Amino acid sequence: MNFHNRDLIWLTKWVSSLVLIAGMALTAGNFYPLNMYMHLTGIIGWLVVALAWHDRSLIMLNGVAAFIFINGIIASLF
Repeated sequence: MNFHNRDLIWLTKWVSSLVLIAGMALTAGNFYPLNMYMHLTGIIGWLVVALAWHDRSLIMLNGVAAFIFINGIIASLF
């Protein structure tokens, strides 16, 4: 992984973490379904990081979490 990719992954990791924290705050404030969109955004960011790191446990965790949140978002639309 070259220098620019490391910086991009570092930035993605931190932005995704902050987005997930914002999603948690929205959940605590009962801002539904906005909280689900925030969580999904953070999870997708972490999935990108996991794929760059080739970390199977993070890929599985964030892949399953993305699937769950996508299902929840679809259910909230209908």
